[in-house]
Amino acid sequence: MDNWQYHDNKMIELKKIYNKVSKQTQNRLQEIFDSIDFDFNNLYSIADTKTKKRVKTYIEEWNDKELLKGYFGMLAKNIYKRTRVKNSEILELLIYGAYIEEQSKVEEKELNTFKDVANYYYKQGQEEVNKKKKPSILTMALFLALLDQPNYSGFNWKQYIEATMQYNTQQLYKQVILNIQQQKDLEIDSSEFQTIINRQNNQKLNINGDKISGAADMQMIGLNNLAKVEGIKKVTEDNSKVRFITVEDDKTTLMCDSLNNQEFYVNKENVFDRYYGETQKELTIQRIRCNGLVLGLNLPPIQHHFHYCRSTIMYLPPVEKQEKTEYNLDIPKLSKDIKQVLSNTKLNSNVKKLFNKYLTGNNAKIDNNLNVPMRYSIDDNKIYINPNHPDFKYYDLSESLTHEIIHMIDIRSNISNKLNIDNELRRARLQIDIDEDKYINMLSSSKYENNMTLSDIFSAITNGKITGNYGHEADYWVKDSTKIEKELSANIMSAYLNKNQETLNIIDSINGLKEIKEKVVKTYHDYTR
Repeated sequence: MDNWQYHDNKMIELKKIYNKVSKQTQNRLQEIFDSIDFDFNNLYSIADTKTKKRVKTYIEEWNDKELLKGYFGMLAKNIYKRTRVKNSEILELLIYGAYIEEQSKVEEKELNTFKDVANYYYKQGQEEVNKKKKPSILTMALFLALLDQPNYSGFNWKQYIEATMQYNTQQLYKQVILNIQQQKDLEIDSSEFQTIINRQNNQKLNINGDKISGAADMQMIGLNNLAKVEGIKKVTEDNSKVRFITVEDDKTTLMCDSLNNQEFYVNKENVFDRYYGETQKELTIQRIRCNGLVLGLNLPPIQHHFHYCRSTIMYLPPVEKQEKTEYNLDIPKLSKDIKQVLSNTKLNSNVKKLFNKYLTGNNAKIDNNLNVPMRYSIDDNKIYINPNHPDFKYYDLSESLTHEIIHMIDIRSNISNKLNIDNELRRARLQIDIDEDKYINMLSSSKYENNMTLSDIFSAITNGKITGNYGHEADYWVKDSTKIEKELSANIMSAYLNKNQETLNIIDSINGLKEIKEKVVKTYHDYTR
């Protein structure tokens, strides 16, 4: 997919929502116009009791909808409490209320769209660093933190929306006063009102052919890039860098052009030269210093003054990762197609010995119709691999194949049934039950949710109650209780033989599970060495 296609498609969807709700707002404004029973002579007079009671009803309705917030809430509550209120104040409040109601109708869909697009680029950042590992999703907390950062205008999105509603209210209110003064009919479909509303709508989001612009678009571009940076940070070290990429055409600004192909640290200080200035005429080359990537300075959209910006960033792999890596897979008994699938799999000596001992062209087969990336079949004693499965690219092939080989060894020699770990399982379940929230949060965190080994271990011990993205369903454990020992054995030995120290440390921290690990390793040692 083109780098901008997902963004653009979502902006087109959002524009349709904006247009639909705008029509409803215009109907509401016409109702307000039709309800006005005063002229320019009494516009600034004190409202009669009937009018005051009517506006109180509106305010109470807004309060029930939880719309009395910010400046609008303060204004409405002030008018509600006062006994003497001018007709002009009521008129302005009613127009303001129409814009407040409009925003309340689009807010949830607007934020969901922003989050969907930000999540897409958050995952893209992770995938640019490591295409093999399944990317984690953007959490709501991180999304809201990114949305709270100032955009190109210096406001965060909430502040921009509040300021814009006030401004839009004033524009329309002034036109209403002008029409009343000139004794013109108040028709929302008239050219003077439609000009104002169309300009307001386009300032928020405008789509003209293949060009998308407006505040929502610029906000989303900044949010996309902030999310992508967070995605890169998620899976890289402090020395990671990105390259600034400019869309080079006749619309490219001097600011973006001066940043094109420059490299920036994600987490360290950057010193660079770029065109900078308050206006186009004031642009000069200036030396800039900033920590990491700063929106508007070296992270798109580039400002200092408003313009259409479609520059991007791309993760820059370190030199050492670009060099050829020597892999040590040498299993002569494997078929060519299996060797091709495993060609980029790096093995330590323990795992290499295990593979050489148990994998052959007869018991390791490619099956492109398999409904999972990999599985050991008890029926014919074979390991099947589906490299075309969507999740295959996220698998750690060394750990996954080790897991399936342990199943093969287990079935051949009936090892797991001899473990006798009932007491240890009870202790492990007790500790996990006591610290349930801790482990649920751990396996739902972006750091561990895709850890297949931990997901399966916790799923086995808790009968599927606690797991990550790759644990078995609860009924898997209920149908056959011996599966718990089998899966624990396969997962623990996989982590042990692949020297996955982080996973082993978590196993060792749980009373009962640590003892299970020691029994499993001791029992399987003679079979796997």
